[in-house]
Amino acid sequence: MFPSEMVILMAIVVAEGPSNKLLTRPMDVTSEYIGYLCNSLVRRGYLGRNSSTGYQLTSKGRQTILEFIQKNKNRVNDTVKMLHQLGIEGSKTIEKLEKKEIAVN
Repeated sequence: MFPSEMVILMAIVVAEGPSNKLLTRPMDVTSEYIGYLCNSLVRRGYLGRNSSTGYQLTSKGRQTILEFIQKNKNRVNDTVKMLHQLGIEGSKTIEKLEKKEIAVN
């Protein structure tokens, strides 16, 4: 999985729900590329797409995020901080993210 794809999955988790918000936020890539990555994640089963609510994690996506959080605490902290700087608010700590993902699985 590309790091930018993991950022997309993390953004959905941090936002605490379905979100198209990342598609409108400035990153190091264009919004078209973010859309391409989201579509790729849908095709590969990490995301589901709902026309009214946006992208949502599937069980495969939740499992991937849980494993990523457990193995990469420092990187997750940095990613969450970066997402907050982009205006994507929600869960503030890794522990909250991890507990939320464990509870869903």
